[in-house]
Amino acid sequence: MRLFPVLFCIAPVVVVAQSTTTVITEVTVKVGDGKTLENQAVLIADGKILAVGNLLDFSGNPTKVSGKGKFLYPGFIDAYSTRLQKSAPEPKQEGRPETNTTAPPYMWAGNRKGIYSDHSTASLLDFEKDSSSFENGITSAFLVPNKGSIRGAGAVVNLLPSSAKDRVLNPDGAFGLSYRGGAGEGYPSNILGVIALMRQVLADAKSTAEGVDVGAPKDNLKAITDLGPLLTGKRSGVFEVNFDREIERSSRIASEFNFPFMIAGGRDAYKTIPLLTKAKAPVLLMVDYNDAPSVEPDKETVAPADRTPVEYKQERLARWKEQISAPTKLFQAGIPVAFSSGTSPGDFLKNVRVLIKNGLPADDALKAMTINPAKIFGLDSQLGTVEVGKMANLVLMSGPMENETSKVEGLWIAGTPIVDPTKGGAK
Repeated sequence: MRLFPVLFCIAPVVVVAQSTTTVITEVTVKVGDGKTLENQAVLIADGKILAVGNLLDFSGNPTKVSGKGKFLYPGFIDAYSTRLQKSAPEPKQEGRPETNTTAPPYMWAGNRKGIYSDHSTASLLDFEKDSSSFENGITSAFLVPNKGSIRGAGAVVNLLPSSAKDRVLNPDGAFGLSYRGGAGEGYPSNILGVIALMRQVLADAKSTAEGVDVGAPKDNLKAITDLGPLLTGKRSGVFEVNFDREIERSSRIASEFNFPFMIAGGRDAYKTIPLLTKAKAPVLLMVDYNDAPSVEPDKETVAPADRTPVEYKQERLARWKEQISAPTKLFQAGIPVAFSSGTSPGDFLKNVRVLIKNGLPADDALKAMTINPAKIFGLDSQLGTVEVGKMANLVLMSGPMENETSKVEGLWIAGTPIVDPTKGGAK
């Protein structure tokens, strides 16, 4: 994981002649790194942020957007999702060995349940727009293939149509890993089998990357050679897990095969802070926190046999309070945290606001949606802050993003207006 300092640059006077430029005036800029700049003008052209300053002088005829009373943010980054792509095709089944009662050599190669390492998100993308993300200010996302125990390489993408040249920002992202992607008829049919299969595939891939001929069938070589960057430590693995025991298991597997790792989901990550700190492992935290559960007794109209015990409700509330404080604990421990929408981008801002309402500083929440994921994915020179020279992924909101009444009024991806404030809505 690369962590670079972010420098902020203000260009107070810039002369621009292009007629395709856009200038957002009199806006409050939330830079994304904790800074706030009042009454600014932001000039974008050719997909980039050209200038940020109190006073901009420009010629030509740029599109003008009034930001008076509004807030401009870096485009929000969804740090982990399995949406917006086709499922990888099933591997060929011809010649598959019978595995219900036997364990033939290279069983996984002939019975590749859950092994999709020879497919990548960049080759599976299947979307033209994502309106629910736009309504929540999300301009880009880290997408990972959506099935299997070894899921193939993820990619960081701008949420642009397939024809856009700036759609794929990084096609060679972390490899997706899960303990729930291999079950089915025959082996592996439970989590122990999935882990055994995963370790065998990783062991074969490591040996192959070191030049050893593991004797796997030729039709299956790509499934292990494509894992080479992971097994040589050049790329990370991202484990989709929530429970603390699963995080500990993931750490052991990553240590066994000597590759860096990240945690996606991470509901119990706060319980494993020493482990994550030692491993320098980021957490792509799924923000699916709802409001506090009620502890009020059920009404008398509910049949006694159907009433939920008050003790259970109190225990549930205690668990919720513990979990809602988890992001703050991770930040305080110095763990790199980025927010993930999971499968519900339409609730992204709502869920972030629940965290803020329950004690997470708004600036920390913003960092987890902008500069933190940009750093984690090695794209902080392009994304994550409102700075001169960076890609013009921007979100214009009617008020501070933490306010429940604030709405997305403008959204640009690589300078393209997706929610166009001059036309009153999304394209």
